[in-house]
Amino acid sequence: MDASFEKNLKELFQSSTHYTAQIGEYILNSGGKRLRPRIVGLIGRAVGLPEEKIMPVAYTVELMHTASLLHDDVVDGTEIRRARPTANQVFGDKPALLAGDFISASAIDTMCGIGSLDLIKGMVQTIKKMAEGELKELEYAQAFHDRLDVYLDIIYLKTATLFEYCAYAPGLLAGLAGDVLDALVAYGRSVGMGFQIVDDIINLTPSEDDNKDPYNDILEGKSTLPLVLVFRENPRVLAGVSVLSGPKERQEYLIPYITPDILKKSKDIAQAHLDDAVDAIRRTGITMPELLQIPGAILAQLDRRF
Repeated sequence: MDASFEKNLKELFQSSTHYTAQIGEYILNSGGKRLRPRIVGLIGRAVGLPEEKIMPVAYTVELMHTASLLHDDVVDGTEIRRARPTANQVFGDKPALLAGDFISASAIDTMCGIGSLDLIKGMVQTIKKMAEGELKELEYAQAFHDRLDVYLDIIYLKTATLFEYCAYAPGLLAGLAGDVLDALVAYGRSVGMGFQIVDDIINLTPSEDDNKDPYNDILEGKSTLPLVLVFRENPRVLAGVSVLSGPKERQEYLIPYITPDILKKSKDIAQAHLDDAVDAIRRTGITMPELLQIPGAILAQLDRRF
């Protein structure tokens, strides 16, 4: 997204408290790919929506994403994001949580200005799913597990559901037919699933250029895809880690089992979702090369990691 997008996004963080502006500016200045609003913009322009209809949706999805990051970092105790201390580390948990609430309300306020009840309903359902995903992840982070269905459901709720909305919203505003909307939703969902699996693999294959804590998923007790595959192939590893008490001890125990073969199998699952995304966008009949390129760009983040 361009400088105008960044400027207008920051203006949505303005309030009567210094905390909101400080935390908003801090998290926005930390960067980010802005992939979610980019998908909104690409689809919106491809279906002929004017900028005044596209941009409020683009701002809304980035606000929703930003609020979820603030909440997730507090819940997970994350210390590093995008190569900087997280907002909760700098400003404290309470200000970060409350800023997240303010940003969520700003997203709803922005969407209400569009005047589409169906769009607002879709956004509310998306927020509910994202919260449900975080709660489900917390529930299953009590102990490592080998439930592939649980892992896939968590990443759908936490991540892919917002990508679904990014693809669905401009199609709904443009009045597209039901089968085209379904294909757009499938595109967003598949991009989101592949995106999160790739992100989980990156966490277990750190490099010097990464901007997140390496292996923190293990420290937080999260059974991400590579670990689920390890546990399913070798149940004694799951039994072995279950008797260890310290996060660092569990980390040291598990890392040797994250082999190139396990990582390759995880990557193949990510690629299957991203291939589905390409198929889905082709079914829409929307001709926008950038939408076809996004899945490949996501997968390319794993190049030279293993």
